[in-house]
Formats: sequence, structure tokens, C-alpha cells
Amino acid sequence: MRGALLFIGDELIAGRILNTNAEFAGKLLSAIGFDPEEIITIPDREEIIVKTIKRLVEEFDYLIASGGLGPTEDDLTTLAVAKALRLSLVENEALLEALKTSFEYRGTLEMARRMALLPEAAEPLAEDSKIVGFSLNYQGKRLFFLPGVPSQFQELLEKRVLPLLCQWRSGGQSPECEEVGTLKNYVFFDLNETDLNRFIQEIPRSKDLKIGYYPLIPEVRLVLFGDLKEVEHLSKLIKQRFEVNLVGEEGLPVVVGKLLQEKNFLLSTAESCTGGMLASLITSVAGSSLYYERGFVTYSPQSKREILGVKESTIKIFGVYSHETAMEMALGAKILAKTDFALATTGVAGPLGGTEEIPVGTVFIALATPKKIYSLHFHFEGDRTTIQKMASFTAVDILRRFLLYGESFFSYRFARGFKKRDIWP
Repeated sequence: MRGALLFIGDELIAGRILNTNAEFAGKLLSAIGFDPEEIITIPDREEIIVKTIKRLVEEFDYLIASGGLGPTEDDLTTLAVAKALRLSLVENEALLEALKTSFEYRGTLEMARRMALLPEAAEPLAEDSKIVGFSLNYQGKRLFFLPGVPSQFQELLEKRVLPLLCQWRSGGQSPECEEVGTLKNYVFFDLNETDLNRFIQEIPRSKDLKIGYYPLIPEVRLVLFGDLKEVEHLSKLIKQRFEVNLVGEEGLPVVVGKLLQEKNFLLSTAESCTGGMLASLITSVAGSSLYYERGFVTYSPQSKREILGVKESTIKIFGVYSHETAMEMALGAKILAKTDFALATTGVAGPLGGTEEIPVGTVFIALATPKKIYSLHFHFEGDRTTIQKMASFTAVDILRRFLLYGESFFSYRFARGFKKRDIWP
């Protein structure tokens, strides 16, 4: 069965929001053998929507569209579907009743009731009629129109659209969706995707095994999809070759959080050049309060001295951008928060502030452990945000490597130096 995905919205075209619906739909559909052959994003312009729907319905067996089903004047999808397929619009009583009883549209019912209009023969997808979305069986084709709100799109796709597609494929026998292959996602850090690609190219594999490389700076994601035995075999080889760089099937913040939680460790942070981004990265994970105690943003030399206890002589002799200052920042955070570990960052994120000796991109990252303090000197490239992001992710990865392997694996592509000292000199 040939299918297409259509995403409608000016905000997607302009890049104002990330199209997470495309990634979610692609993964789910591919896992059960409904690989989309075309994915299109178009603006909220009626003539373009009509033209695109006509073509996709003619060329493909199924279509899943997202966006343009709301109550505002730029929500044009339903009308465009009716025009493209030459169908009348009919007011759906169940949808209208749901809108009437909805608190959200209590004062704007006349504007919102357009959402109750559906093309003739269309069926609402939501069982309780509170999420707008509908399906059409048109000339032997299956068409699905879902809202653009990610939570609503994902709920309808997983709970309603996929079972209907699978039932259609089985000739009406069963709505159960059987996976036609095994999907594996792996996240790597401090690894160039070309190195990963070169290694995989040297391994004999079948043409049916699908491999995707996705650089999500500063991480790299690898997706494998195919026969269970072949996926497991390749996974084993990859894990052996890139053991240290392989974070796991989830991102760095999640993996490190689980390691800390499993070992019942507490973490604190002290930040300068990252300005709170490190703490934000750590706390982006639900449940991070179980292992993250607190963070300090000490941007000025004075705040480093007053809050973290960095010695004035340390800053005077070595400077604020140094192994010594980073280590004292980490120690100060560890002592103040009474945690098992502490991470600290200090450096020049730019674009101003760099010198010939300390150029923009220079960052010192320190890790205070129960017995020792380690500091690594890095030079990252990119704009201010990229440097801050690289520093934050690298700090989390330093902790990951220490928890898994100890200090023996503190080796990074961008590292320029390394120092360590006992927790109490």
C-alpha cells in the first residue's frame, strides 16, 4: 500500500515550530509496514491545499493529513477537502453537541461551530467527539485528517488511525497491527556520523535493512529497521565498536538520570558560561528531582567567590577560565548542596570576550566526585548557543562516562587538556 503524509500550516513552512508530528507518524507507520512514500508540508492557502489533496488522493492508497481543523480563519482543511473531492459539507450533530458543552468555546460558539462541519460520509475519529479529526473512505482510498496539536495528533494516530489501516489491510479481519520488522534507535555522543557510517558500510547486510543517520547536534541518532536477527547482529557489532560513545536508546539527560537514580546519587551544578542551560538540560527529564538537588549560576568572578567559595588567589593567578577555577566551582557546589557529584562550567561562549590566549569557544568543565575532582579543557566551535549547548551536553556525558567507566575514558575530540586533584588537596 502506497501512502503519503501531508502537514498543513504556515508555522511549519516558516520554521516557527518543529514538525514533531512527521517524526512520530513516520516511526509508527514504518514499524507496521505502512512506509510513507511522500511527506509534504504546505501553507494555509486553500488553493494549494485543494490542489495537493487532489494529487495525493489520485496517486496514493492512503493519506494522513495534519493541521487546519481549528475554529480560526486560517483553518481551511475541511473546506479544502470538500472542494478537492467535490463533497458537500454536513454539520455533525455529535461534534456540535460536544462544542456546545465545551468550556473552551463557551463565548465563541458561533466561530467554533465550523469545526462541526464535515465532508459528507466522513466519520469523526475521536470517540468522545472532543478532538476534531475525521476519516473518509473515498473511491477505495483511506483518508485521515487529524489536528495539528501534537498530543491530539499522536493520540488519534495511535489509537484510531493505525487500527483502521491495519483492519483495511487485513480485509476487515482484524484491527491488530503486527510489526513487520524491528526498530532500534541508538544515540551517540562525541562521534562523527561519517565514522559511524564508514563502520556500518563495511558490514555485509541485506537490502531490506533500513539505516538512517540523524545528527541532532550535539548527539547523533542511528535508526535501524529490519529483520529481528539482522538488527540484533548489527546492534551487537555497533555496541562493541562504539561502546564509550554509545549513550543508549535514549538521550543523554535520560540515561544519566537513570544512572544517578539507580545508584541513589545526588547531583548539583555550578554554571558560568552555560548560564543555566546545564541545569535546564538535566531537569528536562521528568522525575529529575529524585537525583538533582540544586544549581548555581555564578556568572561574575564576585559571585564565584561569594557563593561557591572560589579563592580570590585562584582567580588572580589562574583566571576565571581555568582548570583551577572550574574545580573550585564544582567543589563549592558539592559542599553547599551536600551532593555526591557536582558539575561546573566556565568559559567564553562569545561572540565577545575572547583573547588570543583564551579564544571564543574555550570551556573548562569540572566534575567533583566523592574522592576526586576532574577538569577538562575544551574548544568548541559555533555561535554562542551552540557553544553553550556543546558544553552542557559534554558536562552530562563526562558524568555518564565516570559513572560507567571511571576516569579512564575521559577522551574527547574537542578536548585540549585534563587535570585532576584529590577532593581535599
